[in-house]
Order: sequence, then C-alpha cells, then structure tokens
Amino acid sequence: MSDEIIPRPEPSGALVPPPVHPPTALASATARPPRREESVDLRAFVGRAVDTALDALDTVGDAIAGAVGLR
Repeated sequence: MSDEIIPRPEPSGALVPPPVHPPTALASATARPPRREESVDLRAFVGRAVDTALDALDTVGDAIAGAVGLR
C-alpha cells in the first residue's frame, strides 16, 4: 500500500472524551428584594378619589337641576 491511500489522523485527533468543565452559569436561590412600604394604601386612595369625584358630580347635577327648575 502506498502512503496516498492510508488516511493519516489529525495531529490533535486523540480519541479521548473532552475534559469536563464546570458549568459557566449556576442558578442559585436569591432572596427577593424587600417590598417597598407604601405610605398610602392604593385601594383606599382610589376609593376616596372615586367618592370625591362622584360627590362633585352630584353637586354639579344638583346645581344644574336647581338652575333649570327641576327641583
């Protein structure tokens, strides 16, 4: 056989498994950031805002009804 027919292995062609590397990113449990203390309860604030808006609209409606003579 001649040298042209026999395949030559690559210089770095070792038949061993690649080395085991540790993973690059590890998941870890982290504590959640502390909740921000809100000075005003949002639900109570929205409820007061809606009540105030409806009271103002009721007053305007009463004024219009009084001016037109419906009451």
